[in-house]
Amino acid sequence: MAWVYLNGDFVAPERALVAADDEGLLYGRGLFETFRARNGVVYRLDKHLERLAEGAALLGIPVPSPLKELAQAVGELAERCALPDTRVRLTLTAGPARGEPTVLMQARAVVEYPESLYERGMSAVVVSVRRNETSPLARTKSLSYLDNLLARAEARRAGADEALFLNTRGLLAEGSATNLFVVRQGELLTPPIEDGALPGVTRGSVMELALGAGIAVHEASLTLEDLRVADEAFLTNAVMGVMPLVAVDGAPLADGRLGPLSGRLRLLYEAVANAAPTYSMTGSERGHH
Repeated sequence: MAWVYLNGDFVAPERALVAADDEGLLYGRGLFETFRARNGVVYRLDKHLERLAEGAALLGIPVPSPLKELAQAVGELAERCALPDTRVRLTLTAGPARGEPTVLMQARAVVEYPESLYERGMSAVVVSVRRNETSPLARTKSLSYLDNLLARAEARRAGADEALFLNTRGLLAEGSATNLFVVRQGELLTPPIEDGALPGVTRGSVMELALGAGIAVHEASLTLEDLRVADEAFLTNAVMGVMPLVAVDGAPLADGRLGPLSGRLRLLYEAVANAAPTYSMTGSERGHH
């Protein structure tokens, strides 16, 4: 049976009703997080919830449930839906004027990216939509998501797998649903938050894993030419993990070859993501991470 989590209760989807004057519906005043629960456990769930809390503070939305309770609800939702590998979307809105915020969680089975895609790599196009790096919303997963949807639609019309944003200064920012990394002379480079990149949870994990493996990592402003001459490139998000990027605007990167560093970091990431490390919001409260 399908279930959703709404404001502390588990209900059937058709009973998950929100107010007509919810400010998330009317004005896009809200946030969301998307993550993957493997057997009810989310890798780095604490980081997703911390980012949600930071975004909520920016938008002036109180988080109505203690984060620990939201963490427990993720596992229960996956269990109720009988989904061992789950894509979970957590939405927080400001709720109605003079009312309480709305918390909604939905779960569905993960649709795996085919292994053949990891073996051949993704293609991307640089889209006409620009990322406004000066906007505070660039640092959140805001419900105001139309730029990303328009960018993705433009990429699909061009026959590409992903869309890449330039910012208002013409520097690379991120993908429509991914963070971007390039490899140059054995070093890992990724656009800084100041250039419009979302502080991705998987992005942060990959940077830590690379440092732990002795790979130099830098946040650096990148031009489109930097990407075109890179030794390799890849994309990250919480569902796909690490995905090679082999072509941009119809032209191959590094002759279209899969890079060794991309493959190595994918294995490192999948190993820790599947290991279900302990989750803890505080030192004394132990659960799943």
